[in-house]
Amino acid sequence: MNVAEGLQGLLRPLNTLKPAKANPRRGDVEAIMKSYERFGQRKPIVVQKGTMEIVAGNHQYEAAKRLGWTSMAVVIVDDDAETRTAYSIADNRIGQLGEWNVEELVAAFETIDSADFSAIGFQEIDVEDYRALLEEQTTTADAVIDPDTGKARLTKNDGNPDLAVEQDKTYQEFLERYSQKATRAVILYYQNDLYGKIVEGLTQLQNHIGLDDHAEVVEKLVNDALKNLNSTST
Repeated sequence: MNVAEGLQGLLRPLNTLKPAKANPRRGDVEAIMKSYERFGQRKPIVVQKGTMEIVAGNHQYEAAKRLGWTSMAVVIVDDDAETRTAYSIADNRIGQLGEWNVEELVAAFETIDSADFSAIGFQEIDVEDYRALLEEQTTTADAVIDPDTGKARLTKNDGNPDLAVEQDKTYQEFLERYSQKATRAVILYYQNDLYGKIVEGLTQLQNHIGLDDHAEVVEKLVNDALKNLNSTST
């Protein structure tokens, strides 16, 4: 059991807590377990007074249980049924509504040991995706292939020849760095509300099939679809 010192006074035995009877959210328990193993519990879960049913933190509870913990930090509230349901949904939904500042996120990745990526909920391929996305965002000019040289060049230079040369150099350096990476990024763009559903769906499939990450899920879906396509076309 690894619970932050400031939460010790909130400890309650796990066998006194009850998972919610209905929980529309399907979280990644394995990811929470990795976080708990690395950082311990640093914020309490929320339970209802009297029944000790979990209002927010069902997956944290399950992670602690699988890790063999006997206690965890709990905040007890006395809510009516409507408030309990509303807060349970809010606790899950609000986190989905935020966006990453990609530049600051990538800068943060550089300060973290790669061995800790899984503990913060990222796979190496996810980190590479964000790094590639940042490089794409910071390369603001349009890239085209020069028919004479066969090389990529940038077209937005505002008539400044010096800037055009610098942009060409920057983009060529980006292509060279990217070509030397052991992984490649496939970047898909979604609106915020759809993004959360896509990630949740990939996580459910990952857990159901027993794969390591979302990249493997996409690879399997593509391969299965191609097999079906080929079988119907023959």
